[in-house]
Amino acid sequence: MKREQLSHRIGNIEDRLVEQAEHAPNFGRHHRVRNIRRIVAVAAVVALMAGSFTIGAFALTREPEIVYIEVEVEKEQEIIVIGDSGISLILPDTWKNKYGYEQDGNYLAVYHLATRETFEFGGVFFWIEYIPARYPMDYVYPEPGFTIAVTETGTYRMIYTSDVQVDISYPDAWAEYDEMIALKHSIEIVMSAEMLANTTNASNWVQGTAYVEFIDTESHEIIKTVDYNVQQSRVIQEIVEAQDYQLPFVSFRYDLWIMVDGREYRMNSVTGNIGTTIDGDGGYSAVLSAEDLNRIMEILGN
Repeated sequence: MKREQLSHRIGNIEDRLVEQAEHAPNFGRHHRVRNIRRIVAVAAVVALMAGSFTIGAFALTREPEIVYIEVEVEKEQEIIVIGDSGISLILPDTWKNKYGYEQDGNYLAVYHLATRETFEFGGVFFWIEYIPARYPMDYVYPEPGFTIAVTETGTYRMIYTSDVQVDISYPDAWAEYDEMIALKHSIEIVMSAEMLANTTNASNWVQGTAYVEFIDTESHEIIKTVDYNVQQSRVIQEIVEAQDYQLPFVSFRYDLWIMVDGREYRMNSVTGNIGTTIDGDGGYSAVLSAEDLNRIMEILGN
């Protein structure tokens, strides 16, 4: 199986890579590690990473399989260490000498060198950033992208550019950019053992987990974000999905933002008013029955 086919895996990387990554500087173009032997396995088998020296790696494409795959890598790796986040990237070997990056703390933007020479701020492939809000692993961002890991206070996310990032008057640079961006799903995200153990990530996330933001109705600031267990999330999802959402949308003040199964719901905890989008189309609203309102508020802890 080729590296590009290894999707959504968690694995072990020899302590040589860990030592290199931990001591690599935050800035610079390339961090290379030679002769790495990696054991790659499916994300669900996180128990394999009990050793303190291990780090987990998973590719951007998400197609988990219940298999174990051992891969021998006997060539240079293009590695970028993202600040002190505990996250690193392994880029395609063919990107060597063709990319650059800008980094500020735990923010990283990776771009095409040839395009950047003629197009200021252009040529961006993707960026990784930390945002001070907690979003589920299956959260659907306005831009193409996904959640990498969720900490106690925020979220690391990968975002792809959605606009044109090349100058079409330079066909050679354009062609190279297209070849490189076509390999974006073969990029691997590498996380330290500490990061894996202390965040919600692809190795330990349970699909359908509900996240709820409690919001101050006056300041509109987030008071707290709570994620619920499997049983609680199932009931929350059952209640919000069972409502008879209708048009036109009825405006109301909300103090709860519920995120579950890739969909968002805004709700008033007193009146039971709830609103959402359906298949990305407009705004629909409903009102929970007294029974449903009591059930969901008991779970939410109010």
